[in-house]
Amino acid sequence: MRICCGSRLTRPAEWSRHKAALLPLLHEAVAQARAHEVVLAIENHIDFLADELVELIETIGSPWLGVCLDTGNTLRMLEDPLQAALKLAPYARATHVKDVRARAGDPRSFAFWPSVPLGQGLIDLPAIFAALRAHGYDGLLALEIDYLDPAYTSDAQAMAQSLDYMRGLLARA
Repeated sequence: MRICCGSRLTRPAEWSRHKAALLPLLHEAVAQARAHEVVLAIENHIDFLADELVELIETIGSPWLGVCLDTGNTLRMLEDPLQAALKLAPYARATHVKDVRARAGDPRSFAFWPSVPLGQGLIDLPAIFAALRAHGYDGLLALEIDYLDPAYTSDAQAMAQSLDYMRGLLARA
């Protein structure tokens, strides 16, 4: 089950405060997950840097808690998407496969990084898929287009192009 722990707007400025506030909540959530045999996957939801999310997962240290790796949100946090994916891949339990590109304005704003059809943005999806495979990930690859670049007029066409691109990556694997 994919879960979120906030956003850039709700997170405290200091990582130590954020982590301290989350740990009791996550310990309780993990206890419930274990009782119901549900694996929780924290999305890197424009609220964590990769190292912070790894630290949180390792601090909890439970097989009932992992990561929902969103391939586009790492760039929205101004991290190198491939380097972040390499750090998060060992903990991946779910994915949101997304590609983004840069537009004008403030790179810390959501609108600066609109989604585009897979393979047409800045995310090195072949390398990220390889990292997931290298860590034995065989779960769902969920396509996500959250704010389609205004240059694209059809969500359905962007989804179809993205699915074709992802099928091609998987066929070459």
